[in-house]
Amino acid sequence: RDLALELQKLGTDDGTLWRLASLFGAGVPDATDGLLPPAGGTGLEGVILDPGSFAGVLRALETVNRGRTLNIPKVLVNNNQTAHLDSLLQQPFATSNTSTNLATISFGGTLDAGTSIEVTPQITDGDQLLVEYQVSLSTFVGDSSDPTLPPPRQETKLASQATVPDGYTVVVGGLEVETETEAESRVPFLGSIPLLGNLFKSQSRTATRSRFFVFLRCSVLRSASFEELRYLSAPALVAAGVEDGLPVVEPRIIR
Repeated sequence: RDLALELQKLGTDDGTLWRLASLFGAGVPDATDGLLPPAGGTGLEGVILDPGSFAGVLRALETVNRGRTLNIPKVLVNNNQTAHLDSLLQQPFATSNTSTNLATISFGGTLDAGTSIEVTPQITDGDQLLVEYQVSLSTFVGDSSDPTLPPPRQETKLASQATVPDGYTVVVGGLEVETETEAESRVPFLGSIPLLGNLFKSQSRTATRSRFFVFLRCSVLRSASFEELRYLSAPALVAAGVEDGLPVVEPRIIR
């Protein structure tokens, strides 16, 4: 007997980007509309200010993003065999080779980060299923301090086994990744002045939270003629526009 294994990978992302910037500029209002010219960006220029020709702009921006991703791969596996699902991002890094007279930089390899799932179902007495699974979630958490070193990576693993009836679903949750980064750009010297330095700098803060769920459903295919397999494969064949290989019987009228 074969097993039909269905994996549902659900990921939710909540991201908040907060930015506070100060734009400093000077100019004379336009005679036609009375508006001041756009304020200058990060930098420093020397000007002579007349009364009424000073423009100060404070900009605060908050962006909130929410998303949801659902993947439903299916795989056919023999009894007591392992099914694998990998969705990985490969990050290349270099390596440095130093000799007596010459130093060369070449390809050092790749480091993987993403989602990896392994499931081993086993049919037990009473059509119960012993499902052994391992879920790994990894992500890059920053840039490498050295081009010859791979970037830092955070990895979370969860492994267990459960006994469920045929056709039931095992829910794996609790995998959550939170990241928070802060960035600042400022005018040299002026940006480091207490209080007043906020007028000459731009600050941003990014917070991201990702929650990950896995739904494992195993179904035993008992038919020796694979009728159940054809039934389960029919929706995917229709969606892909692929024929099932069976001959099409045209209706005929016999007189």
